[in-house]
Amino acid sequence: MEQAVVLETQQSGNLTELEGFVTGVLVEFPRRGDEVRLINRGHPAPLRILGDTVQYVEPGRRSLPLGLGALDAGPECVDTVPFPEGASLLLYTDGLTEARDETGTFFDLIGTCTGHLRAGPDALLDALIADQCRHTGGRRTDDMALLVITHAPNNS
Repeated sequence: MEQAVVLETQQSGNLTELEGFVTGVLVEFPRRGDEVRLINRGHPAPLRILGDTVQYVEPGRRSLPLGLGALDAGPECVDTVPFPEGASLLLYTDGLTEARDETGTFFDLIGTCTGHLRAGPDALLDALIADQCRHTGGRRTDDMALLVITHAPNNS
């Protein structure tokens, strides 16, 4: 926990009180089938890239972050989404989408991904990081984690 405080202080320039909750997305890829199952606990919605379409995978029911579950009486919401061969899923933290330029405009995640539809996972991640750096003028005020998972063709 002490390292998290030091990192937060280094990135934001001041010490902030650590929260008593954490957001998260649990993603399950069944062994067989062309779908993905997700449980979203207050985290930014993943993006699914399929052909020429980029769309948020919004949860069917909003759930509170982990650590606040006692305030939420409903059952866990598991969303099942088509995930055929060639589809990609982008998981990211809000450090990507809440990045702003000098006028206060947020980073355009959908627009950036749309401009790199044919990129493989590594190239897409490189493009997102480079485009966000250009957007912010190189200023980072939050941590950022990115992961792209692509459903590759089964060659068996």
